Amino acid sequence: MGQLTEFSHEEGQSVTRCLTPGEQKSLGQFMTPPSIALTMARRACSGLDLDVVRILEPAAGSGILAAAVVEILLSREAPPSRIELTLREVDARLIPVLRQLGQKIRRLAKLKNVSLSISVRGGDFLLSDIATKRRERYDLVIANPPYFKLNKKAPQAVAHAYAVYGQPNIYGLFMAASSQLLAPGGRWCFITPRSWTNGSYFAAVRRHMLAWLRIDAMHVFESREAHFTDDVILQEAMITWATAQVGPAPDIVVSTSQGIHDLPTAELRSLPAIRIVAENKERTIALPLSDQDGSLPCSETLGSLGLKVSTGPVVAFRASRHLSEGKGKKTVPLLWMQHVSRMAISWPIDKKREHIAACVESAWMLVPNTPMVLLRRFSPKEDVRRVTAAAYTGGLSGAQIGLENHLNYIYRPGGTMNPVEAIGIAAYLNSRHVDVYFRSVAGSTQVNAAELRQLPMPTLSQIMAIGKRCFPGMALSAIDSHVESILGEREIAA
Repeated sequence: MGQLTEFSHEEGQSVTRCLTPGEQKSLGQFMTPPSIALTMARRACSGLDLDVVRILEPAAGSGILAAAVVEILLSREAPPSRIELTLREVDARLIPVLRQLGQKIRRLAKLKNVSLSISVRGGDFLLSDIATKRRERYDLVIANPPYFKLNKKAPQAVAHAYAVYGQPNIYGLFMAASSQLLAPGGRWCFITPRSWTNGSYFAAVRRHMLAWLRIDAMHVFESREAHFTDDVILQEAMITWATAQVGPAPDIVVSTSQGIHDLPTAELRSLPAIRIVAENKERTIALPLSDQDGSLPCSETLGSLGLKVSTGPVVAFRASRHLSEGKGKKTVPLLWMQHVSRMAISWPIDKKREHIAACVESAWMLVPNTPMVLLRRFSPKEDVRRVTAAAYTGGLSGAQIGLENHLNYIYRPGGTMNPVEAIGIAAYLNSRHVDVYFRSVAGSTQVNAAELRQLPMPTLSQIMAIGKRCFPGMALSAIDSHVESILGEREIAA
């Protein structure tokens, strides 16, 4: 660790240690460890051989990323003749730290006979002239942006509406806004949660970024706890490096590590960009974490099969007066996430409030008691499979039933799903094929309805064939064998 990164790290930690957990969460302020900062900076600076280098760190914190970049540039045999550094930070407590860092950078640059200018600016980057008027251009933008959700009416979301769909996360707006601030051939490097790579909420962010940037490399931290070692943050993080260049992308270098300890020895794989960045409207980014590319040998979707996926309409705290522990004259079964396991539904399980009133006031929360496929919306990342699905083929009493909000369900609107069809779909969703797919396109443990709508599905005849061979409670190994046999694919390595 160099003297600049060491100073920045120590000063940044001294400030964040004074924050309450609530303050840290509201600011989304998580300091970058030195080893990660240097990893980000080394690749970002590689090939950046300019006489004058203009650098922007839009969410500077204590300035450790800028410090790492400057140390690398000044350590070269032929450093730039001039470095122009702009640091932007919203937390006023860190501005003195950045100014002290600036003084240290000036002294070190002077020793190297490098001319240096540094601008430390307070305030919100997303509302600044830099981000909104876009008059300035930089050769390198590097950032660890804040992470928290915004209301779509928040000033930052309104100012960057081109990158907003649904409920935005502030880090996505940082990524999108900074992507168009680069000079031709400029470099861009961000460490963020992995959730931006898929899903509808980040589709506008991806489209905007990919209109300005070509992704060069990506590194995924597979552990959700082993990267920001000084802070408590449960996010699956990734580093993305890109170049301001439009046109066909070459291969993308992909690497993974559990955390910081194995980061230096992470194996690099070069994969065709077409395998990673989809050319569809969503511009989904898939990250194969092994030699399995996550592609599925299927061309149908739920929509093309005449099926629909929705989220369980019963939100427990809002519907509490309609829920009960015991069966009544006007109640029907209520299924929670805990009732659904892989290829099996168990009800009742002596869980509190397994019944819901069937009355005029609660009617909009109930669904027809017909065959469907139920899926847990959340699963532990360490679970053997990302998707937990089961076929509901009937058997519970009542013309309608309740589904709690932590379940998704697949059904045939305006018709009835065949029980064999439901079993076939559930088996396919639990298969190794689908597990590899979701682990490559999604770092989140949530499998949401939007992702299910985009999931490649077998044909109806293949689904029925799978359903005839599989049954509730079947072992995963047997399901994999039947699915792979019917889809005509060679077996995927475990």
